[in-house]
Amino acid sequence: MYLEPRPGIAWPSLPLRELKGAGKIVVDTTNQFAAANPWRGRYDVGDLTGSEWVAERLPGARIVKAFNTLFAAFIAGDPRHEEGRQAVFYAGDDADAKAAVAALLDEFGFAALDLGGLREGGRLM
Repeated sequence: MYLEPRPGIAWPSLPLRELKGAGKIVVDTTNQFAAANPWRGRYDVGDLTGSEWVAERLPGARIVKAFNTLFAAFIAGDPRHEEGRQAVFYAGDDADAKAAVAALLDEFGFAALDLGGLREGGRLM
Protein backbone atom coordinates (compact mmCIF):
# COMPACT_ATOMS: atom_id res chain seq x y z
CA MET A 1 0.00 0.00 0.00
CA TYR A 2 1.28 3.45 -0.90
CA LEU A 3 0.01 6.58 0.85
CA GLU A 4 0.41 9.55 -1.54
CA PRO A 5 1.35 12.48 0.72
CA ARG A 6 1.81 15.13 -1.99
CA PRO A 7 -0.54 18.05 -2.51
CA GLY A 8 -2.39 18.32 -5.81
CA ILE A 9 0.12 20.92 -6.95
CA ALA A 10 2.70 18.11 -6.98
CA TRP A 11 0.74 15.80 -9.30
CA PRO A 12 3.33 16.16 -12.07
CA SER A 13 5.91 14.60 -9.74
CA LEU A 14 3.96 11.41 -8.95
CA PRO A 15 6.30 8.40 -9.07
CA LEU A 16 4.30 6.84 -11.91
CA ARG A 17 6.70 4.02 -12.74
CA GLU A 18 6.78 2.72 -9.17
CA LEU A 19 3.03 2.95 -8.64
CA LYS A 20 1.78 1.36 -11.86
CA GLY A 21 0.94 -2.27 -11.68
CA ALA A 22 -1.73 -4.79 -10.93
CA GLY A 23 -2.84 -4.95 -7.37
CA LYS A 24 -1.01 -1.98 -5.88
CA ILE A 25 -3.17 0.05 -3.53
CA VAL A 26 -2.55 3.79 -3.76
CA VAL A 27 -4.18 6.06 -1.19
CA ASP A 28 -4.73 9.40 -2.91
CA THR A 29 -4.67 12.22 -0.34
CA THR A 30 -4.59 15.03 -2.87
CA ASN A 31 -6.98 17.80 -3.84
CA GLN A 32 -7.14 19.48 -7.24
CA PHE A 33 -5.52 22.71 -6.06
CA ALA A 34 -3.25 24.33 -8.65
CA ALA A 35 -1.39 26.24 -5.93
CA ALA A 36 -0.80 25.88 -2.21
CA ASN A 37 -3.50 28.51 -1.71
CA PRO A 38 -6.76 26.80 -2.76
CA TRP A 39 -8.31 30.14 -3.66
CA ARG A 40 -5.88 30.42 -6.59
CA GLY A 41 -7.62 27.79 -8.64
CA ARG A 42 -7.81 24.10 -9.37
CA TYR A 43 -6.29 21.82 -11.94
CA ASP A 44 -8.61 21.36 -14.89
CA VAL A 45 -9.14 17.61 -15.16
CA GLY A 46 -12.29 17.97 -17.23
CA ASP A 47 -15.24 15.91 -16.07
CA LEU A 48 -13.05 13.63 -13.94
CA THR A 49 -12.57 13.81 -10.21
CA GLY A 50 -8.98 14.24 -9.10
CA SER A 51 -8.74 10.59 -8.10
CA GLU A 52 -10.13 9.42 -11.43
CA TRP A 53 -7.41 11.52 -13.09
CA VAL A 54 -4.77 9.87 -10.88
CA ALA A 55 -6.24 6.41 -11.63
CA GLU A 56 -5.94 7.00 -15.39
CA ARG A 57 -2.22 7.62 -14.93
CA LEU A 58 -1.69 4.52 -12.80
CA PRO A 59 -3.14 1.63 -14.82
CA GLY A 60 -3.59 -1.48 -12.72
CA ALA A 61 -3.27 0.35 -9.41
CA ARG A 62 -6.25 0.34 -7.05
CA ILE A 63 -6.92 3.94 -6.02
CA VAL A 64 -8.62 4.85 -2.75
CA LYS A 65 -9.21 8.53 -1.95
CA ALA A 66 -8.76 9.35 1.76
CA PHE A 67 -7.37 11.92 4.21
CA ASN A 68 -7.83 14.84 1.80
CA THR A 69 -10.54 16.53 3.90
CA LEU A 70 -8.43 16.95 7.05
CA PHE A 71 -5.63 19.34 7.90
CA ALA A 72 -2.41 17.59 8.94
CA ALA A 73 -2.88 18.70 12.55
CA PHE A 74 -6.09 16.65 12.76
CA ILE A 75 -4.38 13.58 11.34
CA ALA A 76 -1.22 13.82 13.44
CA GLY A 77 -2.88 13.65 16.85
CA ASP A 78 -4.71 10.77 18.45
CA PRO A 79 -8.02 10.43 16.57
CA ARG A 80 -9.74 8.89 19.58
CA HIS A 81 -11.49 11.50 21.72
CA GLU A 82 -13.85 11.43 24.66
CA GLU A 83 -16.66 12.40 22.27
CA GLY A 84 -15.77 9.65 19.78
CA ARG A 85 -13.32 8.97 16.99
CA GLN A 86 -12.25 11.46 14.31
CA ALA A 87 -13.95 10.60 11.01
CA VAL A 88 -12.05 10.04 7.77
CA PHE A 89 -13.97 9.78 4.52
CA TYR A 90 -12.76 7.40 1.84
CA ALA A 91 -13.87 6.35 -1.64
CA GLY A 92 -12.73 3.89 -4.28
CA ASP A 93 -13.84 1.54 -7.00
CA ASP A 94 -12.15 -1.62 -5.71
CA ALA A 95 -13.96 -3.22 -2.75
CA ASP A 96 -10.91 -5.13 -1.49
CA ALA A 97 -8.69 -2.05 -1.64
CA LYS A 98 -11.32 -0.03 0.21
CA ALA A 99 -11.58 -2.74 2.87
CA ALA A 100 -7.78 -2.67 3.33
CA VAL A 101 -7.78 1.12 3.70
CA ALA A 102 -10.77 1.02 6.08
CA ALA A 103 -8.92 -1.55 8.23
CA LEU A 104 -5.83 0.68 8.28
CA LEU A 105 -7.93 3.70 9.25
CA ASP A 106 -9.52 1.68 12.05
CA GLU A 107 -6.09 0.51 13.22
CA PHE A 108 -4.97 4.15 13.34
CA GLY A 109 -8.04 4.90 15.49
CA PHE A 110 -10.17 6.77 12.94
CA ALA A 111 -13.84 6.18 12.20
CA ALA A 112 -13.79 5.25 8.50
CA LEU A 113 -16.79 6.43 6.45
CA ASP A 114 -17.24 4.98 2.95
CA LEU A 115 -18.55 7.53 0.42
CA GLY A 116 -18.79 5.10 -2.50
CA GLY A 117 -16.81 5.03 -5.72
CA LEU A 118 -14.19 7.45 -6.99
CA ARG A 119 -16.82 9.24 -9.09
CA GLU A 120 -19.45 9.79 -6.41
CA GLY A 121 -17.23 9.94 -3.37
CA GLY A 122 -14.58 11.97 -5.13
CA ARG A 123 -17.12 14.67 -5.90
CA LEU A 124 -18.11 14.82 -2.22
CA MET A 125 -14.51 15.15 -1.08
